[in-house]
Amino acid sequence: MSEGFAIWITGLPASGKTALAEVIIRRLDEWYGMKVTHLESDTLRKILTPEPTYSLKERDWFYEVMTFMGQMLTTNGISVILDATANRKRHRNKARTSITKFMEVYVKCPLQSCMARDPKGIYQMAQMGKAATVPGIQDVYEEPEAPEIIIESDRVSPEEGAEHVLAGLKEKGWV
Repeated sequence: MSEGFAIWITGLPASGKTALAEVIIRRLDEWYGMKVTHLESDTLRKILTPEPTYSLKERDWFYEVMTFMGQMLTTNGISVILDATANRKRHRNKARTSITKFMEVYVKCPLQSCMARDPKGIYQMAQMGKAATVPGIQDVYEEPEAPEIIIESDRVSPEEGAEHVLAGLKEKGWV
């Protein structure tokens, strides 16, 4: 059995991570007949932290669990997309050192564009004082230092971004 790969899609909240992940997953299936597990942070939080505090301690634990799940899946031949802000470099770097076939994709988007999209209303909650640790507002988002791929989601569609990611996977020989 060959090892699966992991793609960690990171970026500010509302930058377009999930939209990109969904297109990548669909294209991998349609073009390569490849099934990929999607570990999406909002979905996982509903199970792992049903009443999230988003504290630093909870985030450290949550991203450690995501990394562990990604490592377990890839080791067992299952490719995975980790779709999560992971606002600290150490979270993503832990995954990079733990997962053999690892690719970091940075969905770069200006904060103002993310705030304008804001489908979950988290930036609005932050501005009203109802959320205290929103990356980009009250908490820092540490941009990746050397992501394999950067997708400027305010300039390209999720479909165009997915093409870049698939080209990167092909270049690595993972598809």
